[in-house]
Amino acid sequence: MPELQKPPIPSPPLNWKPLSQSGWLYPLLACFLLVLLFSAKRIGSYDLGTHLAGGRWILQHHSFPLKDTFTYTQNNQNYLDSHGLYQIALFLTQTIGGYSALTLLHLAVITLSFGILFWRLRLSRTPPGSACLLLLAAAILCERRFVVRPEVFSWFYISLTLLVLEFRTQNKNFLFLLPLLQFLWINTEGLFMLGWLAVAAHALSGRFHRKKWDPLLVRYGLLSLAADCLNPYFLKGAAFPLVLLTRFQSGNLFHQTISEFSAPWDYWRAQTPHHDSSIQILLFFALSVPGFFLLAGTLRRRKLHEFLIFLSFAWLGGTMVRNIPLFAFACLPILASAFGDTPFSRNWNWKGQKTFPAAAAILILGLCLRVMTNAYYVSDRRVDRFGLGLDPDRLPVAAAEFLESHHLEGRLLNNLDFGGWMDWKGSQPTFIDGRLEVMDQGFYGNYLQSFREPGLSRLLIQYQPQLILMEYNSAAPWVDQLRRLPNWRLIYLDECSSIYARGDYAMDLPALNYASLLTSRRIQTPSDGAALHDLEQFNPKTLSSWWGGFYLSQNYSMGLSSLGLFCLRAGEYETARDLFSECLRRSGGGYEEIYFNLGVSYLRLHQLSLGKKFLQASLEINPQNPATRQMLDQLQGF
Repeated sequence: MPELQKPPIPSPPLNWKPLSQSGWLYPLLACFLLVLLFSAKRIGSYDLGTHLAGGRWILQHHSFPLKDTFTYTQNNQNYLDSHGLYQIALFLTQTIGGYSALTLLHLAVITLSFGILFWRLRLSRTPPGSACLLLLAAAILCERRFVVRPEVFSWFYISLTLLVLEFRTQNKNFLFLLPLLQFLWINTEGLFMLGWLAVAAHALSGRFHRKKWDPLLVRYGLLSLAADCLNPYFLKGAAFPLVLLTRFQSGNLFHQTISEFSAPWDYWRAQTPHHDSSIQILLFFALSVPGFFLLAGTLRRRKLHEFLIFLSFAWLGGTMVRNIPLFAFACLPILASAFGDTPFSRNWNWKGQKTFPAAAAILILGLCLRVMTNAYYVSDRRVDRFGLGLDPDRLPVAAAEFLESHHLEGRLLNNLDFGGWMDWKGSQPTFIDGRLEVMDQGFYGNYLQSFREPGLSRLLIQYQPQLILMEYNSAAPWVDQLRRLPNWRLIYLDECSSIYARGDYAMDLPALNYASLLTSRRIQTPSDGAALHDLEQFNPKTLSSWWGGFYLSQNYSMGLSSLGLFCLRAGEYETARDLFSECLRRSGGGYEEIYFNLGVSYLRLHQLSLGKKFLQASLEINPQNPATRQMLDQLQGF
């Protein structure tokens, strides 16, 4: 006798009164506040300039590009711009509201995506307490990808697509939205094929369980495929993700050298646990691995589409860290539903428990405070900062203005990080930017070889640039090689950028005077007595620093620290000492690397006593640092 199909369970209405009575309304609101605060980050995305320049080019030329128009090295390469609609929206938003409006735009999209996630959790009849914990987990899983990039829109599209499909399982018909979503998606970001995956999973599930196809779902699924052809490149645009997949293969240079393409396990092993907890990686494994057994344990109550979606998105998250948010948005409602079908869920009873909601609210609001003070980011030594608009410590905003104000329009050699901003603000074509769909792999290989001596000299001979612009932290090997090339001089330096000019170019601009770095920032040279006073005043105790992160703005100047490291490598030890001393004064102590760098600076200046004191302060914060301990051992007896 055929098994009777159970009627779909009606979804609970979004009724705030029961939530308020359960005590979980305020923790849930705190979760959304945390999402808003996580989304309010200063913009440091290296791709921002390329997208703004792309939107400007499309509107100026009333067409979409077919060849690369931004670089002088890849201008013979075909260029299929899969972000055209996003770039137009980005350019218009910036034109109307400035760079802060870009942060607000992405904040709105991220918040809507979390709103849909909460809706889907309610559809799966997830208790309010569990929904709150899962929203918090999703916020932590996704937060590192809360950036001004088109992938944020893919989160919204996949969330809305899955919501429409889940409505269909409850006999609510919003399938007419699928073609529209696919049309917007393919013209916004290259992950639109995930919509095909979701539709196919639900269609196969219906065929498997009901022994027949859902004709309406099949019809709108085919219309969605047709909608994907409504892009500037027609069939080539629809097939474009298949081309990009070649960039993500394990043997591909792009996959091997770009950190966001790393698998979570490889990414976690590459981090420094003392500084970066990588909690999002641990949380991903804590949800994905047990989640598989959870679905297997409730096999008789699961639908085929749940298995297909969970396995697909767990695999995506397990292959690249940048895909972890996709796992969160696609799979958390499935895990919640599966957990609700286990015997353990009966013991997971939030009703009548007022202590748990209060504790959750306090925890989440504590996180909110640490985000607003930047303690959340600084504790992991991350470059993210709370706020709106551009982050001048990460983007070459001032360097581009320097080039423009001095009419420096010669041929430019730049590293990959800064190519995007120069696409937008440079007066000359760039050497390289972050568009993987444009770069030839052989060219990219030569670029990578330039970071090993004498690779830079080969690039200089081949392309004959007159200027070099770089993010000197990521391009430190270029800095080292340029010191041994007498025909190049440093003419500009700030918190993230350096500019070099060839000996016969812009000869009216002298080499940089390192002392000007201090005078322009009003930084004074500390006396030995002042240095000792600073060391005594700023007690390097991590507990007090941690507690202060809830109510004091954490002024950890990554930019000044980077500038100090550049000077230290350049042998400008007095300037390095003064910059690190300023870092110490601004931060209020508590950071081992500032004390360590100050100690090294004093040692280089042959002030051994002060050097030892600062190294000992550094070791007091982190007794496990082998470099500090080794240096102190070598100084015994001095």
